[in-house]
Amino acid sequence: MTDSKTYTDCSTEKGKAFLMQKLSGDAEKYNSFDTSSTSNGFEATNTALIQHQTNTKPKIDRDALIHCVETKQGTSEFLLIESKAAEILKESLTGFLSHDIKSQTWHEFVGSHWQPLETPQQADEVLIDLIYKGAGKLGFRAAYKNGIRSLLIDGAMLPLPKVDHAKLPFKNGLLDLTTRKLESISPENAQTWCLPYEYKLDGDCSAIKSWMKLAVDEDMETVQFLRAWMAAVLHGRNDLQKFLHLKGSGGTGKGTFMRLLTALIGQTNTAITSLDQLEQNRFETATLYNKRLAVISDSDKYGGSINNLKAITGQDHIRLERKHQQQAGSFIFHGLVVMASNESLQLTDHTSGLDRRRITVIFNRRATNEEKQAWKNQGGEEAVLHSELPGLVNWLLELSHDEITQIINNPPDRIRNADLDAMQATNPVADWLSECTVYDPEAWTQIGDKREIREPGYETTYQNVSTWLYANYLQWCLRSHKTPLAIRRFREILIQTCETLNMDVHEARRGSGRGICGLRIKNRD
Repeated sequence: MTDSKTYTDCSTEKGKAFLMQKLSGDAEKYNSFDTSSTSNGFEATNTALIQHQTNTKPKIDRDALIHCVETKQGTSEFLLIESKAAEILKESLTGFLSHDIKSQTWHEFVGSHWQPLETPQQADEVLIDLIYKGAGKLGFRAAYKNGIRSLLIDGAMLPLPKVDHAKLPFKNGLLDLTTRKLESISPENAQTWCLPYEYKLDGDCSAIKSWMKLAVDEDMETVQFLRAWMAAVLHGRNDLQKFLHLKGSGGTGKGTFMRLLTALIGQTNTAITSLDQLEQNRFETATLYNKRLAVISDSDKYGGSINNLKAITGQDHIRLERKHQQQAGSFIFHGLVVMASNESLQLTDHTSGLDRRRITVIFNRRATNEEKQAWKNQGGEEAVLHSELPGLVNWLLELSHDEITQIINNPPDRIRNADLDAMQATNPVADWLSECTVYDPEAWTQIGDKREIREPGYETTYQNVSTWLYANYLQWCLRSHKTPLAIRRFREILIQTCETLNMDVHEARRGSGRGICGLRIKNRD
């Protein structure tokens, strides 16, 4: 790589412009850009990041890859074999590029964190420049470069540093969560993400607390739950295997909370998608790679399956497949999911996977016109709420790991009731259970089968509707205009739904057939 070339972060506008000019052979024009200024909001540039981009770049001595051999005819020059060249280039690239072998993704150190490159060609560009200089006048073949790259990747010669989850990355350093002390960021301890603001020990968030209290009808238990959820997002607690569903009509604060959550974790650390894209676009899951938060909008307009949603909230491996690129392996989404809708979700998935993961919070308080005007006069969300992000972090960090787990797994009654309503809206078996059955530890009720009774001029009925569970369910579906499940599917969903509702039931066979212990049909009384 020639000394006149300077590598920048290609995710920024300057970096994109630089790259375009670089490809056209005219990068020098962009070395004079002023990078000392910072933009408003959460795109402010870190000073350390700028210094790295303008002053630090991989270096190699000219002709460093050439080996001289004495022959009878005189001295001959050859290129070093790929393994030797890989060792030399490893030294040049250490602290600048790293490769994650699990996701098959290159990362560039940008001063505050290791940032994943959009395409592997960006890493190839750096490698080719180094080999050009190291090979000097001899030049090289493409196979020589490919061999070196394969050794660097397959030999894990440029690994990412091991992540210390006890430290939180800010623009001004890594915060030790135990000692609350900052330490400088280097390629050896940097993580693959960073919060887009500085840590301030004395920050407060009184306006955020007041708004949250107002938004949930002054229910302090719900405020505490939302606080725990934001803390879980901050810590990357995907082990909770939950997602947050904000439900309410327009103008009730759902969007404000989601934007606050996005500002907390950073726009560059957030993926914004929809259920339709997430489930039906094969490349959409790749947008979640290296993100800490997934925001799903328009969720009430989707009516299909949710296999990808269950995968990303269940710590399953998901495909890292980008358009026009070879599939680059798989990864586990280390963030959390939040979605919003005006109505209940309408899905074809009736398994317990959705109900076990969903946490529903109702936003139903509309701001008055006077409150909206006062909010606008103060500068809106950014001036009132987002300016308190360092203080919000301090408030969230007061919760311990165990406290976050305890609060999330034991939501208040307001949220439990909302979850039950949401479950009944999406799962017809749960709706039927609530309306037509009673939990009774001493009872055993036969599942039965489908035996229609059709009489001209009368409504279709089923035999044993008052004693068989499946017959009762079919009659309920008929009157509720629901599409019934097949008997085998009904039996599986019934057991799962009862377990989700903490009903201790199990299937048992008796003389008359299969039945459920712990459940009985309601009497007419």
